[in-house]
Amino acid sequence: MSTSKKHHYVPQMYLRTFADAKLRTQVVRLATKQSTTARISTVAATNHFHRLTVDGEQSLHLEDAATALEGRAAQPLLRLIDPRKRVWPLPDEERLALAFFITFQYLRVPVARDTFSSLIEQLPHMLGQPLAAELQNLDVPLIHAASMIGSALPEGAGELCDRTWTVIDFQRKRLATSDVPVVLLPGESTAEHTAAGLRSPGGLYFPLSRQTALHIGPPGTRPEGDQILFGNARTARMFTAATLAWARDCLFHHPDDDPLRGFDLPQPRRGETRWERMGAPQSAP
Repeated sequence: MSTSKKHHYVPQMYLRTFADAKLRTQVVRLATKQSTTARISTVAATNHFHRLTVDGEQSLHLEDAATALEGRAAQPLLRLIDPRKRVWPLPDEERLALAFFITFQYLRVPVARDTFSSLIEQLPHMLGQPLAAELQNLDVPLIHAASMIGSALPEGAGELCDRTWTVIDFQRKRLATSDVPVVLLPGESTAEHTAAGLRSPGGLYFPLSRQTALHIGPPGTRPEGDQILFGNARTARMFTAATLAWARDCLFHHPDDDPLRGFDLPQPRRGETRWERMGAPQSAP
């Protein structure tokens, strides 16, 4: 059974690493808790999610930029998840291409747009009327787009490049991903209102494929600490729990795998990024 609903913005290029030879992935929808097998072409990026209207004219410049970033990251990603083709340490240009891709994926997804919508909804409490009433008519998609084409993308990618990268290969356990594939991790001192973002105290986790994960260390770590590790059941469970905590509408995994067994599926997530869904902080590799 397949479905053509698209509620997320995950590139086909990325979902291929969680698909079978027929380019099918397993889609788990949080609203219904139903799991169906679907071709990645029918469940990947929402069409024209970043189509913008500027001065009355339609623009797809941001979607074109996304396509270009995906193109540059595709081969480095495929080499990184295949130990036979992997070059380690990563060449600088491949590291930068992946850092740009990961940063853009963090900035672009609908959950990031949810944050802007939530902030605008809070304006009446912050500013009072009538100023707040005028600001509530702001174009949220345009604000979201502006947040990606400013300094956030190059600064975020540059910062991620300068931290420790740990690749974790799993031989027996399998991983899932979601429509929020860049997963923020807490640290030992994380509290409910600790800022959650690319500078999160536990760094971030990005599932590269069904058998390979990437952990990018928190601020203050350095590339000299780059390493490759073998993952175990505990690490796989920690990463899966984090993926579930930040998912918005959907989870994805290879049709032959069952990485969500034993987990309670959350409800769909809306609004600002908050830590309370994460539960107790856990240590990253």
